[in-house]
Amino acid sequence: MIPGGDSAQDVPELELEFPPKPEFVGTARHAVSALIRLRDLPDDLVQDVKLAVSEACTTAIADGPGEGLPIQLFASADADRVVLEVIDPGTGVERAVEGRPTDIDTDELPFDRVLSLPIIRGLVDEVAITPLEGQGMSVRMVLSVTPEEDGRAHAQP
Repeated sequence: MIPGGDSAQDVPELELEFPPKPEFVGTARHAVSALIRLRDLPDDLVQDVKLAVSEACTTAIADGPGEGLPIQLFASADADRVVLEVIDPGTGVERAVEGRPTDIDTDELPFDRVLSLPIIRGLVDEVAITPLEGQGMSVRMVLSVTPEEDGRAHAQP
């Protein structure tokens, strides 16, 4: 299961671990987009996933106390949804924040998370930012492929 996942559907198909350096964000983006393309999912979903991965990974790199510790990325994709999880070994958050992105109060997040959340909000259907034992946090994002009430999901090709 993807850490923090809630079903057997969350078994990661892709697992990456990379140094917290900007030049590796592109590699993470391309690896996840390849997984989505293998599932014949819509091109606009591929672009949204790449941007969400970029934002979460770039924020993890900018997070100081975990400097030098690897960032981990887990991904799974099927006909209904894409689940992404970025494990940030840095500072983290004091308590879990989760739900539909528009329902999350940015006052509950550290400043660096607040900077990336507006972009992530426009891309994903669910987000959970959870503190990890010791140090760091998990940023879990779910993007739907099939239509949802708010119309944010991506149409099938």
